[in-house]
Amino acid sequence: MERINYGATGSEEIIQNVRFILSTIVGTCVLDIPMGISFGVVDAPIQFAQAAITAEVIEKIERYEPRVSVESVEFYADPLDGRLIPRVKVAIKENGEIWTA
Repeated sequence: MERINYGATGSEEIIQNVRFILSTIVGTCVLDIPMGISFGVVDAPIQFAQAAITAEVIEKIERYEPRVSVESVEFYADPLDGRLIPRVKVAIKENGEIWTA
């Protein structure tokens, strides 16, 4: 995650919150253990991993940042490194702005 702007407001604050949710590992936020994304799909088949990550991303963003709606979750796969990187597109409900996190 990029640097945190503690004075962020409006769209910047909302998108910063979404990025924070996506970059947090479940169990690492002391006051809210379920917050974040789990890594339970490590070594799972790619189609299963994509489905599980998509479901969890949508669930966590809806729970922790209700001011946005998830428009799409797409994946960049790097088979040589074994990496699966999600790109999440959200719309801010108040003004309709579309952002990618």
